[in-house]
Amino acid sequence: DLRTFSAVVTQNCKTVMAPKRLQAAISKVAIPHPPVEYDRSKNLMVFGLPESETEGESAGELKDKVVELLADLDEKPLLSAKRIGLKAFGKVRPIVVTLETRTMLLGLLKKAKKLRETEKFSRVYLSRDLSPEERAERSSLYRTVSE
Repeated sequence: DLRTFSAVVTQNCKTVMAPKRLQAAISKVAIPHPPVEYDRSKNLMVFGLPESETEGESAGELKDKVVELLADLDEKPLLSAKRIGLKAFGKVRPIVVTLETRTMLLGLLKKAKKLRETEKFSRVYLSRDLSPEERAERSSLYRTVSE
């Protein structure tokens, strides 16, 4: 019983490469990685803080602006600050400020109303860092309430 080489390979590949066998082999080798969630619990969003007119705003300049803003609220709990989004003419990008603890975040949000009383930061708003899903849900709730 002489078979051709290609016939033998084809027959063996069909049994070895069966979908159920492949799935079982992959599941043995694959290490399940749960999706890594971005921790927003200690992040503060700053809206309306003007960007510098120069070519690029350095990290130090941005941090100084945020420190000055937080000093008006009698706070100094800054870890890091960065602008998010694409730079566009006439638009001010928001800033994500990472704080040490969630308690500091909640304290700043309680004091955020004081910014409206200052001349320099009267158009600056503070908010929690929300996921896109949370922002969409909040937006729909606002539309429901306004109707």
